[in-house]
Amino acid sequence: MRVAENNESLHCKADSGSRRLRDIEDRNRVEGKEARFIGPLIFYLYGVINLGSIRRILRFLAFKLEGGPIYSVTIRRIFSSYHGIEIGMYSGKSMFTPGNFKEGTKVGRYCSIYDSVRAFDANHPMNTKSTHAFFYNPDLGHIDRDILKRTRLTIGSDVWMGHNVILLPAVTSVGHGAVIGAGSVVHQDVPPYSVVVGNPARIIRYRFTPKKIKELLEEKWWEQSLDDHKRDLAHFHKPLEGGEEIR
Repeated sequence: MRVAENNESLHCKADSGSRRLRDIEDRNRVEGKEARFIGPLIFYLYGVINLGSIRRILRFLAFKLEGGPIYSVTIRRIFSSYHGIEIGMYSGKSMFTPGNFKEGTKVGRYCSIYDSVRAFDANHPMNTKSTHAFFYNPDLGHIDRDILKRTRLTIGSDVWMGHNVILLPAVTSVGHGAVIGAGSVVHQDVPPYSVVVGNPARIIRYRFTPKKIKELLEEKWWEQSLDDHKRDLAHFHKPLEGGEEIR
């Protein structure tokens, strides 16, 4: 009897150890896709060749070899190291066009942002003698320092921005789960899970009740990998509030 109990205890410990090992493997799993040898080469070449046409080809190759912008690990390394923009996994695609977003921008995970979205980090000065860039932008070669105060933008996860959205320099934060309608000109920070439209943009409603928003912000589902969510996709196939119809 005692032998049987000992065997059962050993089996339980083995099962527990296996589960812990699987958990560790899951946590250590690398998300996205990276071409094993070509990816690091593309990353290196992008850094040493500062020609727009060549860099466009290298970005295209990264997309082609690594499943597109949603999955590419190399393109995220490129934008982090060479453009100063942090872009979370599964977000694409406009963020990977240089100039659409400025240095210092941070974009969360699972974002859907249209190609034509633009974000600005400063305005032309209006209380100086001229508004022309010659007199404030050192990149044009006439002054030795940037005289403008530039803002940093942080975009949360699960954010959706439609066609031709413009984020003005006053915007420093777009919250998790926010929706910004096509053509909106946004001039102030956007709260989590708000729906914002218009010029100037305004909040017309929130996606969920305050209670549900609090639950989602505490859950932080976007921190999990796509493989984690594939285990139970049904959670994404039904409305969280407001009846059974998806809208």
